[in-house]
Amino acid sequence: MEENGHGRSRRFSKWITRARRYQQKVERRRWVAFPIESVRRFNRIEGKHLALVITVNIFVAIIPLIIVGYALLEGFNPQRSFGGVIVESFHLTGGTAQVVQNTFATAKSGQSVALSISVISLLITGLDVSATTQVAYARAFTMTPLRGVQKYVRGGAWLVLLLVSTGVTLTLRYLAAGRPLWFLLAAIVVLLALEFGFFLVTPRLLLDLPFRWRDLVPGAAICTGAAIVVHAVAVFFLHRWFGAYGYAYGSFGIGLALIAFVGIFASFWVWIAAAMGVYWEHRAGPAAVAEMEELSAGISAPAHDQAADQTDHPPPTPADRTQT
Repeated sequence: MEENGHGRSRRFSKWITRARRYQQKVERRRWVAFPIESVRRFNRIEGKHLALVITVNIFVAIIPLIIVGYALLEGFNPQRSFGGVIVESFHLTGGTAQVVQNTFATAKSGQSVALSISVISLLITGLDVSATTQVAYARAFTMTPLRGVQKYVRGGAWLVLLLVSTGVTLTLRYLAAGRPLWFLLAAIVVLLALEFGFFLVTPRLLLDLPFRWRDLVPGAAICTGAAIVVHAVAVFFLHRWFGAYGYAYGSFGIGLALIAFVGIFASFWVWIAAAMGVYWEHRAGPAAVAEMEELSAGISAPAHDQAADQTDHPPPTPADRTQT
């Protein structure tokens, strides 16, 4: 019995060894190694936690701001509502469409919100979106996060870029409905260029480092392609979630569906940081990575008080130089 047990143990050990060798062989393939490494980096930088923080802040600050922006574009028209845009964009019908319409007030009612909740939410939690995204990119690229005023200036610029690109995307999607085929194709080209440019600029904008564009282009292109897939899947599920959550919980369910939708994109954003960090390291090489890490540490280091340094370490006197 003991010999049979030892035999099974040896066979199992050999099977584990062969499986590990096969796994290592597969992971050495470039098309397999990259997604695996990007997922591992996503976990190492605590991507789930960062995505959760971004999700909450976007839901509290960015979505109300988008609704107010729509109200401004409509001139606070009492006959138009953001719910109507969602119904048309996701082709909702029946009871689901009615629940969504009732969830969002008309553009006219957003006039008072524009002066209170949205602006306050943007100032309180909107900057946290950019700050958390900065942390994600710094960890993904193994760089030092920015500090002080520079952190908020660059984070604010990225937030403005995000809001503008989101607004243009939603506007083009809304205008493309019912338009000729040529308009739809042109809108798709513009959206792809906008998405690619956003991913390409983000690392340099958030980290304030002179990454070579040619090293960022492949990662931005991969993320743009992945964004198309994630967007299509998320829209498909959101259409179903509106019906399921709206039927079960009413307007509260619509809010839950939106939170889930935002959570998918927040997780995708953090994964993008990890993916671009991995691809950039492979493209740039160890020497460039070490040089950029040193530059990042110097940029993000707090400024020293030179007067205090001179007090602690006064300059040598002529007598001291003579004795030396």
